[in-house]
Amino acid sequence: MLDVLSQLIALIDQHVIWLYVACGLAILWYVRSFIQARQDRAITTFPIEKEIAVHREGRAMTGVGMMLGVAVLVTAVKYYVLPSVDLSEFAEPTPTHTLPIPSVVAMVTPMPTPDAEEIEEPTAAAPRPTAVPPTEAPTPTPDTPTATPPPPPAPCPDPNVRITSPGMNAGVSGWVGIHGTANHAQFQFYKVEYGIGENPGNWNTIGDVQHAAVVGGQLAGIDTGMLPNGPAWFRLTVVDQTGNFPPPCSVRVTIQH
Repeated sequence: MLDVLSQLIALIDQHVIWLYVACGLAILWYVRSFIQARQDRAITTFPIEKEIAVHREGRAMTGVGMMLGVAVLVTAVKYYVLPSVDLSEFAEPTPTHTLPIPSVVAMVTPMPTPDAEEIEEPTAAAPRPTAVPPTEAPTPTPDTPTATPPPPPAPCPDPNVRITSPGMNAGVSGWVGIHGTANHAQFQFYKVEYGIGENPGNWNTIGDVQHAAVVGGQLAGIDTGMLPNGPAWFRLTVVDQTGNFPPPCSVRVTIQH
């Protein structure tokens, strides 16, 4: 643990300028995202897009705060921790083991000389037994494993608003790609959301709204590692040019870390 800490402090000391540059670039990128979200919220007339723009503004400001925190941490380590810490104190001496060298003493054991009477004539060699060919064992036939069918897709009423993967009540973990169809005769955009629990009270948008229709392809992707274990829901909503939308398609999944 001390070795890891000393290596981390030495890394910050050697690359402090690059860490500042990386934090500055990240802050500029988050500020740009915040400005774009603010402009989108001012231009749009749809409540759904305004809500999504507000979420984007919040994520951007959170990112700015995180980068400022990293910059403050690097500054504290560089100018307050390093001047008062001797990195050589963290190095643990490597113990050396001295093994004794064994001394080998050659011992000569006298062998008795056999008497002439004790020497017997060699007897005739016994006949070699006839080898019996081994019986071949029957080759076992491996059992063919039965493939587990994938969970069925969600029974969504509109074929143009459908999530085909993951299926209903499927177990998911790690990065999950959400596939299906999001289309409409007067298509404007679609969004994919997730909610926690059997009856979610809040829905969070996965990424941003998408203004390109999808037919039998990937709609969105999410890292379920940031979500708690248990039931969750994915919901697809397609909005037309008038701001109306058909019934959304919802899929229940179980998050398993």
